[in-house]
Amino acid sequence: MGGPLEIDDLHVRFRTQSDTVHAVNGASFEIAPGEIVGLVGESGCGKSVTARSIVRLESPGEIVDGRIRYDGRDLTTADDRTLRRLRGQELAMVFQDPSTTLNPVYPIGEQIAEALRVHREPDEQPFFKELARGASARLRSTSVRSTVLELMESVGIPQPDRRVDDYPHQFSGGMRQRAMLAIALARRPSVLIADEPTTALDTTTQAAILDRLAELNDERGMGMLVISHDFDVVSALCDRIVVMYDGVVVERGPAAELRSDPAHPYTKALLGCLPRRTEPRSRLPTVAGTPPDGAASSGCAFADRCPFATPDCRTSAPPTVAVGSDRTVRCDVPAARDAPVEAVRTPRPDTRSDTQRDAPSMAVDGGTDTAAAAAAAPGSDPERDPDSNPGPGPEHAAEPIVELEGVTKSFRRSDALLDRLLGTDDRVPAVTGVSVDLRPGETVGLVGESGCGKSTLARLVAGLETPDDGTVSLRGQQVGGVDARTSSQLAEIDVVFQHPGASLNPKRTVAQSIAEPLFEAGWAEPRREDRVATVLSLVGLSPAAAERYPRQLSGGQRQRVAIARAVALEPSVLVLDEPTAALDVSTQATILNLLADLQDELDLAYLFVSHDLDVVRHIADRVAVMYCGELVEVGPGRSTLSNPTHPYTQTMLDAIPDGRSGADGGSRSATGSGSDALAGAPPSPAAPPAGCAFHPRCPAATEECSRTEPTFEAVGDARSRCLYAPEWRDDADRRETGTDDSRASMDRPGNGEGEPFPDGNAEESIETTDDTDTQ
Repeated sequence: MGGPLEIDDLHVRFRTQSDTVHAVNGASFEIAPGEIVGLVGESGCGKSVTARSIVRLESPGEIVDGRIRYDGRDLTTADDRTLRRLRGQELAMVFQDPSTTLNPVYPIGEQIAEALRVHREPDEQPFFKELARGASARLRSTSVRSTVLELMESVGIPQPDRRVDDYPHQFSGGMRQRAMLAIALARRPSVLIADEPTTALDTTTQAAILDRLAELNDERGMGMLVISHDFDVVSALCDRIVVMYDGVVVERGPAAELRSDPAHPYTKALLGCLPRRTEPRSRLPTVAGTPPDGAASSGCAFADRCPFATPDCRTSAPPTVAVGSDRTVRCDVPAARDAPVEAVRTPRPDTRSDTQRDAPSMAVDGGTDTAAAAAAAPGSDPERDPDSNPGPGPEHAAEPIVELEGVTKSFRRSDALLDRLLGTDDRVPAVTGVSVDLRPGETVGLVGESGCGKSTLARLVAGLETPDDGTVSLRGQQVGGVDARTSSQLAEIDVVFQHPGASLNPKRTVAQSIAEPLFEAGWAEPRREDRVATVLSLVGLSPAAAERYPRQLSGGQRQRVAIARAVALEPSVLVLDEPTAALDVSTQATILNLLADLQDELDLAYLFVSHDLDVVRHIADRVAVMYCGELVEVGPGRSTLSNPTHPYTQTMLDAIPDGRSGADGGSRSATGSGSDALAGAPPSPAAPPAGCAFHPRCPAATEECSRTEPTFEAVGDARSRCLYAPEWRDDADRRETGTDDSRASMDRPGNGEGEPFPDGNAEESIETTDDTDTQ
């Protein structure tokens, strides 16, 4: 292994036609051999630019000052040959979006083999020689193919001998992320840089990736730099955390200390934005003001957003102060360093009425959130837990806008004409017998692992897919896909996609993008212009934003534009596909508050698809949990994601990074205590197991689970597809009241009282593997 990596007073600039952007303004930190360092901060603070500068991929940026030293060598003055060798053998980087990093025309195995060759021959990378050799030659060698398979297995790709020749589009998001990790590890680096390695991954896949990073660090002694917006991820995985703001390190120290007792007001403000620190359905605190725009600053860049700023903070750069044996903070205002997290948060007042706050509920698979309806009833206590008290039946709830009944959808394995003529075009089910209602003013959270059918269900709601069986009704009238819907029906439902940067046309201005659906709907130009101005104001964007292009906007601003376009036609339902997945916690809080404001003002119904269970717990009235194309649990948001009735839901909750307790310097565990409960990959939808689909991975499964398919039954105020759901609810109640001191009775099959479940013999818990991703 190599020596330490040191970043000393690094300055990186981007020169544009109009001005110069100061992306990194004197960042300094180090990574010791075998150490994992987390780098956090808002979007645009300089994290990714710093990471790319380490491997000298900062172009079109320019390093104008400072030093990057690795093992005593100055990388800022190194020649191209030295840098090629270092990238091929010492320094490796896993980029944020594997779908844009992997080559779509080469199989995964060949791309890993290329990385092996680069490691072996870092100075031999001529274009024409590579072209003449041909990509397929990389895997002809038995030894190379064997090494590729070993690397794929080492990062947790199941059945590598069958997947080695697959292309990137045949891998799920989590599998592509693992493939990128295998490519990086093929170079046997001494330092691995991972830029947002778990963004938009479900909790179980995220847990597998994080645990594998921790294992590789222990096995190989690699230094790692992990860039993330998720404080839980870096707190659980990393030894130390570095917090950046405006291109400067404002705080650094041991992960556990910094997370539990932050010193810089910026760090405190970010932690204060986390959804779990705020009551569900309330407005989230945000960081006051806006981040700097990259202009040079003479004083503290955070002064305009800091409630403790003094006149000196705005005129002179703050010094770096030691606040412990291994902690520093760039702030010399004692009141700011000593203030609790709550003192730095900027609360967003909740101006809604009690009726708006406790909006009517949605029915899913015949169930109704009667508790929310009770909370909205006249004379109800607005402070009452909306999940604690039953109320009136569905006759008192608003009529559904969208209703899916017994919807089933499958897809062909092959679109070849010959397969269709011969009848060999097998179909893979994606959604099986799902029923769900969406009602005005309500948010439905849809969660589950990648590949469970969430996106297909969302597309069925929006009309982008048509069901093979079952019905989709809009305001009581059965409808087909978008091609069969009237213009007024099309205007009822709109979609906010996961990546606004990809869904917005880069050649259209903001105004043109928002006006596009209005033009298609036949709106006259004056009316379109008025509506564009209205929705820009509605989502909190200035009129000046109308003439900007997507590349001139931040991630949060692009998301606002996507939301503005979605509400332009005054829909009744919004389908939100991971709307906050790639956003930092401050921007995420702002977007969630915006969605709550729009819902209050426009009485919108939301289908909120997300992997972030803390966000879903905060925003959703009801939560629907999907597994293998079916709904396995549906219930009120707060109780379902706190005391679930289905083992799968509990497993996902246990897989959330256990960063709230922080690292303790002992054996590193990147996930919660229950993360090892989920074994293996989800079953193939084409060949689901007999009985309960979850039983091969369920630590509480019995013989009966493998024989009997559970029905969807009411359990308290929820519904669950589990033979032993009542016992699970009893266990949850005991854990909630503190009468059961075990984390969960999932550690062994049984009813939480030391006895096996009835009508079956308890099986041994399945050993953990890393194959938690779906295909």
